Amino acid sequence: MSRCAIIVTGTPGTGKTALSRRLAKEIGAKYVSIAELAAKHRFFRGFDKERGSKIVDIAKARSAVTASLSNGTLTIVDTHLPEGIVPEKMARKVLVLRCHPRILEARLRAKGWRSNKIAENVLSELIDICLIASVEYYGTRRVVQLDTSNTTLKRSVGLAKRLVTHPASLRKAKVDWISTLEREGQLNRYLT
Repeated sequence: MSRCAIIVTGTPGTGKTALSRRLAKEIGAKYVSIAELAAKHRFFRGFDKERGSKIVDIAKARSAVTASLSNGTLTIVDTHLPEGIVPEKMARKVLVLRCHPRILEARLRAKGWRSNKIAENVLSELIDICLIASVEYYGTRRVVQLDTSNTTLKRSVGLAKRLVTHPASLRKAKVDWISTLEREGQLNRYLT
């Protein structure tokens, strides 16, 4: 089995879909969205009333993605559920998109999300949920962070492209929102 999947993950609102589509186009890769795949094939195991969202059946989504990757075609996989969707042995690189909690909050508010859902996702970003899940499942060598807070899509895609094609040439970014917010005097705002 070849390592043909480049996973783009992160908290909702970090720019996964736009970056994934553009990156796939620029490097000539296939694009797969787990959200679109789940909706198309109805890979759901229920509905979360509190969050107002469908619950993806991970086993069914994983099976479909594995079948899609079996031909070895380079594929960008867009998902906010990093662990378990793409088998570990098929993942070449995992790009975890990050976004400053204040900016993420504004992006989700602009999408019309409910305040409890915004707060939950901002907290997830603050405490590195997608990063931790990615590292635990795929290991530190394949996981890199990409901060999309104050940059254009073009620049983010350019950096992602370099991370995928020449990973050794770039210094890995380390995002630490807790320290950042503490320096800004804003940490308590997100933890209370």
